[in-house]
Amino acid sequence: MFDFVPYLSFLTSGIGLLFICYLIARFPKIPQVHALAWIIFSLVFLEFYIYALTSKHIYQMLFILRTPNIIRVFLPITLFFYVRKMLVPTRVISGWQLVHFVFPVVITLGILPDLFLSAAEKTSILDHYYVQNKYFITKPMGWIPAGFVQPVSIFVGIFYGAISLWMIWKTKYIWGSVYTYVNKQSLIWLNLLSGAVMIYFLLQLYQYVNLFLNNTFDPPSQLIKCILGISLFTYFIMTPNVQENMDGCILPKEKGTPTIPEILPELILAMASDKEAIAFDDKIKSDQVYLSPDIDLAALAKLVDMPSAKLSKLIKMYYGISFAEYINRLRIHHFLQQRSSFDQYTLETYMYQSGFTNRSTFYAAFKKYVGVNPSFFLKEIHQSS
Repeated sequence: MFDFVPYLSFLTSGIGLLFICYLIARFPKIPQVHALAWIIFSLVFLEFYIYALTSKHIYQMLFILRTPNIIRVFLPITLFFYVRKMLVPTRVISGWQLVHFVFPVVITLGILPDLFLSAAEKTSILDHYYVQNKYFITKPMGWIPAGFVQPVSIFVGIFYGAISLWMIWKTKYIWGSVYTYVNKQSLIWLNLLSGAVMIYFLLQLYQYVNLFLNNTFDPPSQLIKCILGISLFTYFIMTPNVQENMDGCILPKEKGTPTIPEILPELILAMASDKEAIAFDDKIKSDQVYLSPDIDLAALAKLVDMPSAKLSKLIKMYYGISFAEYINRLRIHHFLQQRSSFDQYTLETYMYQSGFTNRSTFYAAFKKYVGVNPSFFLKEIHQSS
């Protein structure tokens, strides 16, 4: 009846692999994404291992025998730090917190001998497993006694899943309703991911107990894990608001969201009456050279006929900000000026028309100067109109 389950596991791992490629291509420079990619890879690898084991294709991939036990122990720790960093991006990892990795490192070192077994020895282990399914849990793993690695790593996974969910609740409670409202979709994502990992380990616990008591593998629980994984990947891709916050949730600003005129760079008070500064300001804003995606410090310096180093110092002197901030604020201001016609074209259309070349740069700049992400801002406009 459940002959299709191994291939569903294969399908789930394939979709997960594509999802990882999407994450890396879409957010190549965001550290939190690297942690998320590892979490997804762990789930993908464990699903692929189930496929290989239940279909007996593992005989052609003997190198993966025992490796799931290593992947499994690092998964919940990575989840913990990912959720922690997403909730408060400015929070740094202190040295003592590396103690969280003691357990997975110890398990890895303990299992190492089994990774270097000969092909004949690994084949013998698999032969015994197919005769008696609970053979894995009755045989020592490397230097670790039998019946220790799997149940303990499963309980650790459940514990860290619960801790991650608790961290999300605690952060929402501390930061209040504004933080929760602004970051609603991202908090839903973190809850879904943490909950999914916790359910995954709970299902593994059920499978372990079933294997221990009945010496059989439980296909329905495996089916639930596959559906859970595919649903998780789909939710992320179908929710732009979550993607916009991949560099961390947005903390509520004390001063609130700035007005559109406040985003436009203006001459500092000391330069407000300087004729050269006024002429420069008028030229840049009237010519709108910042809307060109190719404009950079060198290109703008060439347009105003001065060395790049001098232009950089001039912008700092006139506006009190760097060149990059100057250009990005001009572009965000232009983007916001088009808000009355946002429903005519896609968000990307206005983004590219404002001079941005990729969504990551646009989202980062928008959140930095507006204080919320674009999806939230557009939702507020729609509700107030």
